[in-house]
Amino acid sequence: MDIENWDNWLKVGVSLGALLAGISTYFLARWRKKVKKKRDIVSPTEEISPEFWDMHTRVQDTLTELRLMIDCARTQLVQFHNSGHFLDGISMKKFSLTHESVQRSIVAEGSKKQDLILSMFLPILSLVKKDEAKIHMVTELEESYAKHFLESSNVVAFSVLSVKTSGLVSGYVISQWCSWEKVDEVDEEIVEDWMHRSRSLLEVELQTHSQKFKTFA
Repeated sequence: MDIENWDNWLKVGVSLGALLAGISTYFLARWRKKVKKKRDIVSPTEEISPEFWDMHTRVQDTLTELRLMIDCARTQLVQFHNSGHFLDGISMKKFSLTHESVQRSIVAEGSKKQDLILSMFLPILSLVKKDEAKIHMVTELEESYAKHFLESSNVVAFSVLSVKTSGLVSGYVISQWCSWEKVDEVDEEIVEDWMHRSRSLLEVELQTHSQKFKTFA
């Protein structure tokens, strides 16, 4: 093989080597990107701390105990929040059901009680403001969206108390009865006692959770 041919083959070899190196670098970079993307995808449950699980379990247990002690169909923790703005820039005041305990055969309201506008439920909010754990009959409420909402869930009576966090009303706890037979058997003193007990336990959990959130924020 003469020197001229050797030089030509050498140039081809160098070019081919550079091409292969470029292709390898490209695919290696893509592979690394895919691996990083997979690492960034974390299951929501992996990001939830044990304290979070414990706190929400205790809230759920409190609602279940309340439901069983006063023999009602549903007990719920509803919390106020902001979500979106009107055209004039004013923040929308809304509420969502965050925890619920239901009796067997009773339909849960979790999916239908999300991001609801407060102003549509003024009859209930006025009772929250009074902060008395009395039993209220749905038939005695004024005609309103709130009344029809309760009727659509077969609620015939309910008791509601405000829930406070850091001294501010942040939501309410509500117990609902869906049977007149159950309502007739209710002892209102027992209902008031357990509503207040449960409210106190819920406030402790929410306050503790709020303080921890501020600490890590």
